[in-house]
Amino acid sequence: MNTGYLFTLINVAVFLDTVLYGIIIPVVPYYATSAGASTTELGLIFAALSAGLLLASVPAGLACDRNGYRPVMVLGMAGLTISTLIFIISRSVWLLVISRLLQGIAAAATWSAGLALVAALYPSHLRGQKMGIVMTSTGLGTIIGPVLGGTLYQFAGYAFPFLVTAGAGALLTLLLWSSPLPKNSTPTGREQLPWQQFLFDRNIFWGVVITVAGSFGFGMLEPLLPIDFQKRFGLGSAGVGLLFGALSLSFALFQPLFGILSDRLGRKPLIVAGLLGTAATVPWLVVAPNVKLVTAAMALLGLTTGAYSTPALPLLAESMEKIHPKHPTGGKTGRANGLYGTTYGIANTAYSVGLLTGPLAGTFLAQRWDILTVMLLYSALLGATAIGVTARLQETLKAKKILS
Repeated sequence: MNTGYLFTLINVAVFLDTVLYGIIIPVVPYYATSAGASTTELGLIFAALSAGLLLASVPAGLACDRNGYRPVMVLGMAGLTISTLIFIISRSVWLLVISRLLQGIAAAATWSAGLALVAALYPSHLRGQKMGIVMTSTGLGTIIGPVLGGTLYQFAGYAFPFLVTAGAGALLTLLLWSSPLPKNSTPTGREQLPWQQFLFDRNIFWGVVITVAGSFGFGMLEPLLPIDFQKRFGLGSAGVGLLFGALSLSFALFQPLFGILSDRLGRKPLIVAGLLGTAATVPWLVVAPNVKLVTAAMALLGLTTGAYSTPALPLLAESMEKIHPKHPTGGKTGRANGLYGTTYGIANTAYSVGLLTGPLAGTFLAQRWDILTVMLLYSALLGATAIGVTARLQETLKAKKILS
């Protein structure tokens, strides 16, 4: 089994998924509105992906642990390819909604199996670095997708961006099908899944809280900041896009570094620093007096969010291993032991919950108060999360002292 080759395929898969997510941003609104879609219907088109991710993440994770990684990864990529082709033939709003829902379901399979595979392929002391590289692939896809979609749409028409993505998805599906993905030796019976331990494990609890808080923040900022930047600085869509590009680029570039640091220094200290750094940075997004300082704040936000989001991924795998230890011969048999799929299915569900509730809560609160108050409330949420993680870290250190 060529671990490096499989790791490359996983990175290409998550990159392609986020590229398609970004391609749609500059293309579908023009196409949908020309087909007579209202603002509400346009919102449904974009929300459908998060709904698909929410509905399918845990089932996809369970399928990984019961049926193996290969069928889930292959079905995820095949689903991505099919949903992309449906975009081409969509002539109604509801067909676009269905396409987007299928894309979310496919993304749930790809992400649950992909992250589980990284955890299964690499030992604990390398997982932070490898998860950081996966997050870099995600960030690059987020940056490249809108640029690629807008350019191809302008010069080659509506169908061409989706044909390119569908072709890449079909090729990757074949490569995954023919790849020697590791088997999973976890028992497959439903009664053998330690749900009670999963739900009440405090490390997994805080990993889920961190994931929800992070996606909640991004979901909240996406509808609020463009309006604020337009009002304060007169920025158009291109200027707003560049500011969000600074955030995405900063996030993408530093993920491997944070992963390596978490491998060497521990997960929780870096998570706490990232949460507190983000809490301090968020208010500056709406009080910075000029575009240069806002750009710096957006880049800093990408940096600080990466400091807590990337270490949280290997922390979840390591917490699961304490609940469901690996068989000592797992590495020798080439089988991946542990409920990695279930773990990352739960994490993806948490991410989708934050992504769905963030825009709703942010816009609701901004209508009642002002945007600075909303940012301060979010900072308080991050600070409370940091306090909870710190308390758990102190408990762990005390327990280690007692054992020693």
